[in-house]
This record gives sequence, structure tokens and C-alpha cells, in this order.
Amino acid sequence: MENFLLSLVFGVIGAVFGSFAVAQVWRLRAKQLQDEKASGEKIDAAEWKKLRSLVSVSQKNDRSHCLNCGYQLNWYDLAPIISWLSLGGKCRKCHSKIGVTEFLTEVSMFVLFAIIFLIFNPISNGTILVLPAIRFFILLTSLIPLTIMFIYDAKWSLLPTKLLYAFNILAFIYWATGFLAVSGGFKLISALNIIISMALFPLIYFVLAKVSKEQWVGGGDWILAFGLIFLLPNHPVFAIFLLFLSNVVGLFFAVFQSILYFRKVKRGTQIPFGPAMILAALVLVVFQQEILLNFVNLMV
Repeated sequence: MENFLLSLVFGVIGAVFGSFAVAQVWRLRAKQLQDEKASGEKIDAAEWKKLRSLVSVSQKNDRSHCLNCGYQLNWYDLAPIISWLSLGGKCRKCHSKIGVTEFLTEVSMFVLFAIIFLIFNPISNGTILVLPAIRFFILLTSLIPLTIMFIYDAKWSLLPTKLLYAFNILAFIYWATGFLAVSGGFKLISALNIIISMALFPLIYFVLAKVSKEQWVGGGDWILAFGLIFLLPNHPVFAIFLLFLSNVVGLFFAVFQSILYFRKVKRGTQIPFGPAMILAALVLVVFQQEILLNFVNLMV
């Protein structure tokens, strides 16, 4: 019962960070449009008009507001999930649609934070285990840039560089602390495992990106792959699973896109691959114990 209640608490925290993540997506997009406009590139005038208010004030003075009418949101408008449902997904003042992205992100982060607590709960017999707790909070923190990148790449086919590196640093720390939490220190087999894992996925994508001049694989995808490998158990089999599952999810996204927009996905059409990789990695993170047990049983 205690674990269930704590999972709900972490779920609420996740929903709050989900709301934060979506807000950052729009701010990043506004900054990108501002930079492109300043460099003379052609931008969507309607989109810039809608988002330019996000870069016209400093972060210190910036308050959440409706992008359509400018209405500044009160605290009760910011309650994750609840406020969206109570207002029917519309602005309280102008009644323009807020969009389903915000709602789905908050719900998804609620579920993810709750599930990750139940799986990686660092509390044992009333005692907080230090290293597992550190890894637990690093894992939760890494979900924030992953969520932002998932949405951003899905909408505009771009993975923000700074977020990629921030996520990779978090993921590396998570992997490095795994040495201490699992084996009590560095072991050669652990180093070999991570090298093989990197060769099986990120390095392959790096080569494909360079050979195709980023036509087959985006420049950000192979960088993201490095971080995702660090989040998974330190065994090459997970790199293989990630490579396979990412492509399966990517294919599903392509089929879904063709159905949603009633058009055939032509050969050579570029489809954002970052969301597929992120979703595949999260599935493997959540089900890693089951995968390890089944893999061990097959090997015995």
C-alpha cells in the first residue's frame, strides 16, 4: 500500500515535469524560429507570430500564457491533467484549443514516473539505499530531456543539440554509477560490454549518417543512440534489442502516418527516428528484468 501511494506521488511529480517539458518544447521552437529569422532563412510567419512572445521576455519574467490570446495562466490553470480535462482542452478565456500534446505528455509522464518507482524503488525495509537512489533520480531526470526531444523531433524532425548532450551526460553518469551499484567497482567485462554495445548500434548509425550525408540516418540519431545505450543494462543483447525494436517502432510510425494523413509514404521519405528510438529504449528499460531472465533461461 505504501509503495502504491508513493508511486502516485511520483506520478504527480512526473505529470508536473511533463507539463514543464511541453512548455520547453514551445520555447525551444520559438528560439529556433528567432535564430532562423535572424539568419535570413524563410520561416512560417503564422507560427512565428504565435510563438514570438515566448522569446520577447526573459525566463525570469516569463509566465505561462495562452499562445493564442496571451491570457496569463493562474495556478489552477496549471494543474497537470486535471486543468486540461476540466477546460475540455481549451483556453479559459478565448476557448481556443490547447492541443492534445500537452495532455498526452502529462499522462505519459505520470505513468512513467509511477512505473519506474515501482520497478526501481530505492527503498528497502524503510531504508533508502544511496547508490540505487542516485541512479533512480538520474533515470527520472533523464526522462525530461527525452520527452522534450521526443515531441520536438516528432513535430519538426530535429533533435536539439544541447538537449542531446545534456541527456548523454545524464545517461553516462547513470551507467557509470551502475558499476558501483552492481559490482562494487570497475571490471574489464563491463568495459568490453559497453564497447560491443556501442559498436552494435550507435557506431553503425554514425557510419550510415556519414555515408548517406544524413539522408538515411539523422545526425542527431546516432548521438541519441549513445545515450540510450547507457540507460540500458550493460549487455550487448540490449543493443541488439534496441536496434531491432527501434526499427519496428519506426515502421509502425510510418504506417500510422500514412493512415492518419491518407497518403502513401514514398520511398526516400524521411521520418523522424528519434521518437522511435526513445520509445523502444523506454520499453526495454521497463521490461529489462523480464528480458534478462528470459535471456538467461535461453542460455542455460
